[in-house]
Amino acid sequence: MEAILREILAKLTSIENNFLSFQQEVRERFTQIDKRFAQIDERFAQIDERFAQIDERFAQIDERFAQIDQRFENMEARLVALEQKMEETNERISRLEEEMCDVKKRLARVETQLDEVKETVHRLEVQLANDVHTLLQNIYKKIDEKGFEIYALNKRLLRVEASIEQLQSQV
Repeated sequence: MEAILREILAKLTSIENNFLSFQQEVRERFTQIDKRFAQIDERFAQIDERFAQIDERFAQIDERFAQIDQRFENMEARLVALEQKMEETNERISRLEEEMCDVKKRLARVETQLDEVKETVHRLEVQLANDVHTLLQNIYKKIDEKGFEIYALNKRLLRVEASIEQLQSQV
């Protein structure tokens, strides 16, 4: 009986250890996700810095336009060059906007996947709790059944021992 109880206790301990291990893995995953979000935040900060640099660049271009207005008569060739540079800058800005849209789409996908992970973890937690509860109920039923069987066997053994004693006393 003690061996069965020890075995049950060992299995319960194993289940508990497995659950704790799973819980630790989930926490580690969330930590990794938090780190990833921190990296994404850093990238957004870098993009903001790049936009600040672009703003500075535009300020410099505005200064150049003021100078060009002063020398307009002799600077048509330079104006064409500046227009080309502006087109390149606009293309870069367009590319940056497209990349920003891509980043937003990826972030939306990450958020969707995170929601799916949260739902899965919640389902697993509920299912695991229900499974453990069902297992414990089955274990308790088995223990009760075995207890009644042991009781019946003890009664039979007691009767047999009494019969043996009675026969030995007659001999």
